[in-house]
Amino acid sequence: MRRYIPDMAKQAALCEANFVRLQRLLQGFDGNHFEFSWQDRHNNLIDVDIDVIERFKYTTTLQLTKRLHKVPSPMNTVELTVRCYSDARMAEVVTLSQGKQLAGIYRYPNDQMYQIDEKEQANHYLGEWLSHLLANGTSRHIWTPQPDHEQ
Repeated sequence: MRRYIPDMAKQAALCEANFVRLQRLLQGFDGNHFEFSWQDRHNNLIDVDIDVIERFKYTTTLQLTKRLHKVPSPMNTVELTVRCYSDARMAEVVTLSQGKQLAGIYRYPNDQMYQIDEKEQANHYLGEWLSHLLANGTSRHIWTPQPDHEQ
């Protein structure tokens, strides 16, 4: 049996890229709640909510929730908890759909049915999701013009 050895440089680069994507999307992590939407090629609405659930000096933990309106519950929601490290400029998925914290490597087979490289796959998924959101998403906040102040 061949032993799985993760490519740590590749995983670090992925986490660094995810941090940059999140920073661009959330404009520097200044807010506490962000809402985005897009329509897929079949005109199905997809909503993404991003909430800051913890904020410390060097780390920010985010809850990303994606809802697909045309899919029945509970398959219509995907949740990722992502920890962002501002000092290292890295972001990694720490939990999937309110599960336990992800390990770096899993023995296979296992009771959770995780793949050996489940955490790496989750970080790839996050990267694809954020890239798509940057390219196709729109903010759900409705802009209202401020009244002109006469001097």
